[in-house]
Amino acid sequence: MNRVLPAARLQLVTWRSMVGWPWGMLAASFAVNVFFYGSMGDLGRTTVTGGLICIYAVVLVALVQSVTQWFPFALGLGVTRRAFYLSHLLLLAAQALLYAVVLYLLGVVEAATDGWGVKLRFFGIPALFLDNPVLQLLGYAVPFLLLGMLGTAVGVVFKRWGTSGLLVLGLVGILVGGALATLITWQGWWNAIGSWFAAQGATALILGWPALLALLLAVAVYPVIRRATP
Repeated sequence: MNRVLPAARLQLVTWRSMVGWPWGMLAASFAVNVFFYGSMGDLGRTTVTGGLICIYAVVLVALVQSVTQWFPFALGLGVTRRAFYLSHLLLLAAQALLYAVVLYLLGVVEAATDGWGVKLRFFGIPALFLDNPVLQLLGYAVPFLLLGMLGTAVGVVFKRWGTSGLLVLGLVGILVGGALATLITWQGWWNAIGSWFAAQGATALILGWPALLALLLAVAVYPVIRRATP
C-alpha cells in the first residue's frame, strides 16, 4: 500500500481534466435537453432521455488515455506495474463512488423539481431502486466500474501489443459476435434469450452482471499489464 498511494497521487496530477471533461460533456448534454424539451411546452407527461450515458462514454475514453499516457510515465519514475495497476483500480473505484453520489443527488433534485420544471428525467434511472438509496447509488457506480475496466483493458492491450493488438481484438470481437448471432438465429434462441433477460430484473442487469464482468476484467487484465512495455 505504501507504493500504491504515491502512484495514485501521481495519476491525480491531471485531475482537472479527469473531472472537467466528463462533467463538462454531461452539463452540455443536460443543457441541450432542458432547452429542447422546455421549448416544446407542457407535453403532459414525463420525458425520459438517455443523455446521462455521455458521462459514462467519456469516462471510458478517459480510462483508455489514463493507461496509455500514465503507464509509461509511472514506470519511468520507478513505479512497479503492480503498484500502478492497483492505484489505477483504486482511483477508478473512488471516481465511480464519487460520481455516483453526485448523480444520485442530482436525481433527488430532479424529482423534487418535477423534472427541472419541464418534466424531464435526465439523471433518474427509470424504475430503478427508487426506494433504496444504497442500491440506487450502486446503480450509478457499477456501470462506471464496468466501462472503466473496459477502457483500462483497451489501454492495456494497446500498451502490450500496440495497434495490431487493438485490430486483432476488434476482429475477434466481430467474428465471435457474428458467430454467436448466427448460432442463435439458426437455433431460434432469440425469444428464450429475451425472456431470460426480462426475468433477471433490474438488480441483476444493472448491478449483478456488470459487477461480475468488471471483476473478471480486473483479474484478466493484471497478467497482461505485467508484460506490457512502456
